[in-house]
Amino acid sequence: MKKRSWKRGLAVAMGVMLGVSQPAGTALRAYQAYAYTERSAKISATTLNVRSGPGTSNASVARLSKNAAVTVIGETTGSDGKLWYQIRFTGAGGQTTTGYVLGIYVSFPTAYSHDGDFEASLNAQGFPESYKNSLRQLHAKYPQWRFEAQQTGLDWNTVIQNESVLGRNLVHTGSISSYKSLAEGAYNWDNGVWTGFDGSTWVAASEDILRFYMDPRNFLDEAYIFQFMSQKYDPAVHTREGLESMLKGSFMENGQIGAGNSGSSSAGPGGSSSGGSNTGGSPVVGPGVSGGSSSVPGGQSAVIVGPGAGNGSSGTSSQPSGNAGSQAPSGTSDSEVRFEGPHASVSRHNAAFVAANVITAGGPGGSSGGSSSPGAAAPGGVTAGGGNSSGATVSYVDAIMNAASASGVNPYVIAAMIIQEQGRDGRGNSISGNYAGYTGVYNYFNVGAYASDGMGAVERGLWYASQSGTYGRPWNSPESSIIGGAQFYGTNYVNAGQDTLYLKKYNVQGSNMYKHQYMTNVDGAASEGSIFAEGFSEQLKNTALTFKIPVYTNMPESPCVKPTVDGSPNNKLKGLGAEGFILTPTFDKDTLSYDLIVDHSVSSVNLSAVTIDSKAVVSGAGTIQLQSGNNEISVVVRAENGTERTYTIHVVRQTNGPTYNAGLGSGVTVTPGNGSTGSSVQTGGSASGPGISNSGPGISNGGSGSMGGSQPGFSAPGSTAGAAPGGQSAVIVAPGN
Repeated sequence: MKKRSWKRGLAVAMGVMLGVSQPAGTALRAYQAYAYTERSAKISATTLNVRSGPGTSNASVARLSKNAAVTVIGETTGSDGKLWYQIRFTGAGGQTTTGYVLGIYVSFPTAYSHDGDFEASLNAQGFPESYKNSLRQLHAKYPQWRFEAQQTGLDWNTVIQNESVLGRNLVHTGSISSYKSLAEGAYNWDNGVWTGFDGSTWVAASEDILRFYMDPRNFLDEAYIFQFMSQKYDPAVHTREGLESMLKGSFMENGQIGAGNSGSSSAGPGGSSSGGSNTGGSPVVGPGVSGGSSSVPGGQSAVIVGPGAGNGSSGTSSQPSGNAGSQAPSGTSDSEVRFEGPHASVSRHNAAFVAANVITAGGPGGSSGGSSSPGAAAPGGVTAGGGNSSGATVSYVDAIMNAASASGVNPYVIAAMIIQEQGRDGRGNSISGNYAGYTGVYNYFNVGAYASDGMGAVERGLWYASQSGTYGRPWNSPESSIIGGAQFYGTNYVNAGQDTLYLKKYNVQGSNMYKHQYMTNVDGAASEGSIFAEGFSEQLKNTALTFKIPVYTNMPESPCVKPTVDGSPNNKLKGLGAEGFILTPTFDKDTLSYDLIVDHSVSSVNLSAVTIDSKAVVSGAGTIQLQSGNNEISVVVRAENGTERTYTIHVVRQTNGPTYNAGLGSGVTVTPGNGSTGSSVQTGGSASGPGISNSGPGISNGGSGSMGGSQPGFSAPGSTAGAAPGGQSAVIVAPGN
């Protein structure tokens, strides 16, 4: 937490107990406001919610982009127990607005006094000048931090080319259009639909957004730099207190979990009863009840079913709003940091502590019958009674620290990964302990959770967890899953050289470069890094931490900027023609140059142009006067996002050339198979011909999106195929309409 700057004489307590709505299982917290010395600052998050009060339960009043200038006018502990700043800023139209933002994403200017030893270290490491200013600012605030340049020896453009392989990096389909790729196979120009690679809602990332997230210089601040921190366990640095701080506000805060096997089984975090009865009344079902089996995108393969699920419908996925990381949007505005535009987000709201005391046991198919007495259920969850239990439990803190010792993986990373995979509120079906056929089996890291062999992602992951074998399997208790999953991760990632969050997402080292990457979501490293950073108190931040930051050759002089353009990119024509004449060659949306010969007596031609996208605008068509000899006519299509495409018609007037033929009508031919949902047309005059008929069968945009690698693996999206809209009814367009 930042050091408070109080006007001591004016530090009059103005604490007001607010009636903030809290999720079940959390206590109502008060927050206080004090007289405060105003300070200038800027926003370090890519996009940050501004709240009406300190806490994510308060309404969002605005969103600010990275480097937005603000004035901090107060600070307080929010309803989530974290530092929030009250800020004032100038919004749209010059209006002054006040609100609250999460403190970790506010950066204050720091005066840097020349440090000869530090400068020598930067030079010795080989950091380019474009890295140094941000590192100086961090050094001024945290002088014990050490920055190591990871000299990859890789050409920047070559790296981007390899990471741009279709399907290797994804964004949510609700992201702005400039985040989404237009490469061949990524976008269907005939119907304006992006191809889904992990279900229908996750599509290929554009090269521009990839450059932004891969450029380390965009993330050298005190929050995002944690994606470059070493993931190796260092007992001198990684403490129980630090881990407890990281778990605050999650389902693991103060949680007790099953430490081993016994004669009965119970629901895991967020789980619900799978059998028996509750003698205290109707069965209580908490979030995380079993539902479908479709994979969750963005590198998280397990299905995540929100509150109210459990209807048994298969193949459906409803993502809860409380999930952290890179999951599909909840449709609410409770997220603080948004990495992918207005929809995909990282959630930061208080969640119910659904695993305060859970006892587990039993292997796949184990008993889940019997009954439970009143009060047997843990807050937010339900014990699935039956049999006698040894009662052995262990705290999440102990389980994770044990996992760190066993695997050599930083315990803060272990915690961040669990939150990333299961959500801050722990609603993942793979940790409910109650999935049909796999009662008492847990998979906290979704190891091997990908759709395969007729199994959905959750089922496949739990099948893997239920088998006897490496990494302490079967994982029939939460602790065994956490320890075993951490050992799997340590063996396959940290000890294989992918020992930072950045390298886990972008594998730019070793002999298996650009492959063996933990998740497909383009913002994966930044997302986990921000979660990681939130677990560090100021005391922890003021310790000796090491950050390994990649450096590439031939990088641009300045950091790559984040794209901001939105709107349909479709600037292609569906039809083009000259009334009474025939163009050569036959029209195709991707052919940009055409020839037309007319008789010297023809003084003008009437051009018709039909767009695929109804939001695109055409200029240059209509009635065009011709000069003697050669004429070059440009028909320009401007897409909704502002990009333009030019079709050129070369018209030659010559003796004995073709003359107007009314029987040819508009002369427009349409690319067969368009599945367009709407078109616009620019023409001139009128015609008695048949006009334009577009009754093609449409184009089905489906196919396999299999992206799994060697099995098992973390979060390898399964093979998916979804038909895109196509086969629309015939479109009749005639000149003059």
